[in-house]
Amino acid sequence: MTLRKLVMGLFLIPVTTLATALPALAEDKAAAAPAVQITDTVLAPFADHYEMRVEKSADVVWQHLKKLYVDGERMRQQGFIVSSVVDDPTAWLGAVRGVREDNTSRPKVTIMVSGIDDEARLLSLMIVLENPVPAYVIHQVRPDGAHASIYQTIIQTRWPVKKPSNGELTPDYIREKMQADVAFHNQEVVEIMQREKAVIEALD
Repeated sequence: MTLRKLVMGLFLIPVTTLATALPALAEDKAAAAPAVQITDTVLAPFADHYEMRVEKSADVVWQHLKKLYVDGERMRQQGFIVSSVVDDPTAWLGAVRGVREDNTSRPKVTIMVSGIDDEARLLSLMIVLENPVPAYVIHQVRPDGAHASIYQTIIQTRWPVKKPSNGELTPDYIREKMQADVAFHNQEVVEIMQREKAVIEALD
């Protein structure tokens, strides 16, 4: 299961949130920095990106991406019942919510638009799943001639690292685990995005 699937296929691994201790206050002294309490699972920063050339004009690719994420078509493809979010005033640029009652692991997904620029063909999203940590996604399409384009996507979130059965969550262990996860995801990114490329290039 990959981070790319988290966002583009709407899958997610449940995680335990990182516990943070309250700052200690000393009389007549500045508050100390919050101390991080290590638990069985921590959430480490994770970023992923991919860029590819698509044999379709930038306008065609841009309209396709807006349909997938602004209109909620991606969630419909996953079997969700999709509706516009009208009960959240923070959805000031629009949001869609997908509900799937038969999916007990993921009954609800919300895609909130945090930025959209038709001239720059730039779309920024916050995707809220059952995990308390949302994923932040940027899609951008740039022209590459009259009939082709460059499609780039960037994802940032926090990724779970579980405590090893025979050790502790040390910085070295977390670094090694995250490097392995990044390498694994990068291998799958190519396959997933190439499938998306085939879908886009088959559009009328």
